[in-house]
Amino acid sequence: MIEDHRPIRTTLLMGILGGVAGFASALIPEWHGAQPAIRLGIVWTLTAGYALLLVRWGRQRLSVVFFPLIVLGLWGGQLPSGRGFIVMALATLSWIRSGVCFPAPPLRGLLREVVLCGGGAWLAAAPASGSALSWGLGIWMFFLAQTFFFAVGDSGRGSVGVNDRKDRFERARRQAERILARY
Repeated sequence: MIEDHRPIRTTLLMGILGGVAGFASALIPEWHGAQPAIRLGIVWTLTAGYALLLVRWGRQRLSVVFFPLIVLGLWGGQLPSGRGFIVMALATLSWIRSGVCFPAPPLRGLLREVVLCGGGAWLAAAPASGSALSWGLGIWMFFLAQTFFFAVGDSGRGSVGVNDRKDRFERARRQAERILARY
């Protein structure tokens, strides 16, 4: 159960940091075709970082994300276009979130990921003017869409909804009663 973490705030912070990195990378002059590789590196790093957070929030072993991230890095890097890599990064993120960290029945998980990753990708592509600002804003908007996973409380094992708050207060109340019963 997600109790001690603030996944919405952390996801937004990661989006801001990713947006700044994306903005900064778009300002780098084109040196021998390095900018596409830098952008794909940023996408992989953000996917890996968010996957590690999902593992922590889902209380899974860290090793469960190594294979998907290695596949993304090795195979995705061989794709002929950056768009193909981004689609593969979205699929990898969906696999990690709905298949590993917060498993859901197949149809529900697929629908959830189409809404979150598809909607996030649509938001990210909305300001696509090719400028540095649109690249950074797109990354931030993608992570903004990812916060809905935790905001609606559909995170499988635990949610950050009202019931969790009641459970925390209930546990605290029982613990206080046990302490007071000793005296």
